[in-house]
Amino acid sequence: MTRRALSPGELLLAGARHDFGAFLELTFALLNPGVPLVKGWYVSAMVQALNEVADGSNKRLQITVPPRHLKSIATTVAFTAWMLGRNPAMKIICASYAQDLASELSRDFRKVIQSELYRAIFPVMASSIVKDTEDRMFTRQGGGRRAVGLGSITGYGADLIIIDDLMKAADASFPEAREKARQYVDGTLFTRMNNKASGAVISIAQRLHEDDIPAHLIAKGGYRHLDLPAIALRDEIIPLTHGRTKVRRIGDVLNPEREPMDVLERLRLELGPRVFETQYQQNPIPTDGDVIRWDRIQFYDEDPIDFLVDEGRRKLSRVVISWDCADSVAPNADYSVGTVWGYDSNFWRLLDLVQVKLAYADLLARVRYERKRWRADVVLVEEASVGPAILDMLSQDMRCQSDPQHHATYCQRQKIRPRVGKAERYAMASEPLYSGWAKLPREAPWLPGLQKEMMGFPNARHDDQVDSLSQFLIWMVGLGGRRLVDPRRDHSRAA
Repeated sequence: MTRRALSPGELLLAGARHDFGAFLELTFALLNPGVPLVKGWYVSAMVQALNEVADGSNKRLQITVPPRHLKSIATTVAFTAWMLGRNPAMKIICASYAQDLASELSRDFRKVIQSELYRAIFPVMASSIVKDTEDRMFTRQGGGRRAVGLGSITGYGADLIIIDDLMKAADASFPEAREKARQYVDGTLFTRMNNKASGAVISIAQRLHEDDIPAHLIAKGGYRHLDLPAIALRDEIIPLTHGRTKVRRIGDVLNPEREPMDVLERLRLELGPRVFETQYQQNPIPTDGDVIRWDRIQFYDEDPIDFLVDEGRRKLSRVVISWDCADSVAPNADYSVGTVWGYDSNFWRLLDLVQVKLAYADLLARVRYERKRWRADVVLVEEASVGPAILDMLSQDMRCQSDPQHHATYCQRQKIRPRVGKAERYAMASEPLYSGWAKLPREAPWLPGLQKEMMGFPNARHDDQVDSLSQFLIWMVGLGGRRLVDPRRDHSRAA
């Protein structure tokens, strides 16, 4: 008996049953009738990454991609429908930052599984649905899909967890919101995994902060990260479906048909550097900061260590150390930071940066060590946290009322009481760096970390280096700083 050849329509359905890329195209057409799907290579890259989760070769996937690039439809809608079509016993949780967003994506999912097209592709799954509400769908085989916002999940385990934009852009700058999202992932979502060995996690997002959920997951290790910035930041080879690859070069545009370079440059101007760098470039630390522009800062060429010789200093008429002190050594606590500044009758140079987590006694010892090492004229300490206690001990050193080994009559200590907020102080500190009255070294081992924090302020994970730097620069242009470098004053005491 001759076997009947499949019609083109039957071949299409059979292909969608086994090929997620084909199923995604049909899903997009169903949800967006009359709208052509732009088949950029990045879609194939996402499909390939999801295929690896489907076949079990990868159980942890992180995708970061700009807005409006099919990430939610591909993952939270189409992939969940396709996985359940192949295995109606699978349990899936889809989590978003708000129940409204989770419900909206759930409605698209329900539109797919309720369609005649889906019934033709996956007849067993389509006939197995026993409960189908806005946020929950259960099958006769015990599987299903549950859509949740940031909240509790009770009585439902998962074989696959999909985290789709767990934080609103407007909340990313608030540490409390970031911590709430992290605790929800670790303390709620991950506890619902049915089998810790075989269960899979997919996170899809656009970057919002250097301490956001993508950063939190990547720091755990074991995640394949498919990073797709709008404009390529590095040369790389990206796996695509059917064994193909994409060679992407620095400067290549992700989606030249919909968002060519001129459109992206206009978006950069309209959105501002921070929003564009985070959401489109997946870079939470933009090249240009919100407050200070790196390209306007002035630098000096000498090696900072050349100004320190034999536990003393040379070629410097004045040295000031600015300390921002923390009161905890907990893993998530702030650092204590000291910045060392030297004046050579022309301008102030940043010579060294000390960033430590030390309890009070050890921090006091480090402050004393740096004071002696650089033979500092003035030590600035903010009157906060353990600052008052350190100021008191430095005062005793200056007056020779402490242990003789700590006496330092040559060094004044200055308490700092900020009169404005951190952002205002940082903005006020920009002018000396732009004018060249204060300069940073062109090269130093600690400079990249300082740049990252300066450009990331006020949304960086820490701001202690910024606080120490702005504290000195504001003091420098004030009365105390001007008096210290007045040529009419005797400099011999600090020699």
